[in-house]
Amino acid sequence: METESVVPAGAGTPPTFEPPAPSERPRRSWPSVIALAVGGVVALAILAGFVIRVPYTTLAPGDAVSLPPRITIDGAKTFDPRGDIRLLFVREANHVNLWQYIRARLDSDIDIAKDADVNPGRLTPAQLNDEALEQMSEAKNYATAVALRAAGFKVKAAPGLLVSDLTPGMPAIDALTWGDVILAVDGKEITDSNQLSDAIARHEVGESVSLLVERAGKKLTIPVKVGRFTDDPLKGHKGIGVELAPRFSFPFAVHVDTTNIGGPSAGLAMTLAILDDLTPGDLTGGQRVAVTGTIDPDGNVGEIGGIEQKAVAARAAHATLFIVPQCSPDDPPAALATCKADLARTQKRVGSKIKVAPVATLDQALGVLRDAGGAPVSTTVPAPSTTVAA
Repeated sequence: METESVVPAGAGTPPTFEPPAPSERPRRSWPSVIALAVGGVVALAILAGFVIRVPYTTLAPGDAVSLPPRITIDGAKTFDPRGDIRLLFVREANHVNLWQYIRARLDSDIDIAKDADVNPGRLTPAQLNDEALEQMSEAKNYATAVALRAAGFKVKAAPGLLVSDLTPGMPAIDALTWGDVILAVDGKEITDSNQLSDAIARHEVGESVSLLVERAGKKLTIPVKVGRFTDDPLKGHKGIGVELAPRFSFPFAVHVDTTNIGGPSAGLAMTLAILDDLTPGDLTGGQRVAVTGTIDPDGNVGEIGGIEQKAVAARAAHATLFIVPQCSPDDPPAALATCKADLARTQKRVGSKIKVAPVATLDQALGVLRDAGGAPVSTTVPAPSTTVAA
């Protein structure tokens, strides 16, 4: 049977439908195509500049931090007025990206060094951070001890020795961490680093010394194998690869806020600022004084890195005096010549309005401040009180 469609009466002719004509896309001109391609390449290049890392470290000027507001002393009398002593730091970036490297090349205030020269032991970023924080902690420890003694207080040795540094490639770096306190070696209490050396001498390479260590408030017994140094100046000698620093008992608590600042070079600045807090008069004579240099327990000032970048920070802070480490005459000739050249460039960096004063000891630094109008150190020491270990 065949069927046919039936159109209802009155419906008229059925409507017809046609598909819409395709819309025509406007054609891009060659210049716009080329511009789009170039823009894409530029965007990729910019992104790559942030992703690609180069084997270089940059040293850029940091800031000149006023120390008096950052020092808190609990348990001793403090004095006003206090001078404006400035701690200087450098912004160090390791294994920088391509844009950081290019910026450093274009900025005369930023120095560039090979990663291998700055970090020859190839420490991890976490290890570098631990090392820098321990260096600052040690600098505070020494600064407090030296300042308190200069102010007339008695400072005694505390039990144990601090792990201040670890040698890459030697056994201790795999067993200890920066800031550990070694209390005993092979069951005997330790108060001097020579005691550790003597204990190591009684062991053969490959044998272990037993260390009683305090870490984060807990005591641990850690065996560390004896190795042999492969680099000068200890090449061929037995050891575990650890440097130790003394601990002290203080008659009261001293806190210096150095949040996010690491390294040892603030030692002299902190010493002067703590001493200024504990003694009558203004050590700076009302001037803004920028200070850099390490300090050891005997009050000797040591050389530091990044001095030219710190000079830029001192200039930006409008300091009138810049106290820096003196070049050591005991340095090898090449190192001594480099140090003197650095100091000459430092004076040029700060300009003629800022005096650069090299010093080798705390006493010399105090003499420079007195010559600039600062108050001499005059102590008023109370009766002894409870000691605080640091």
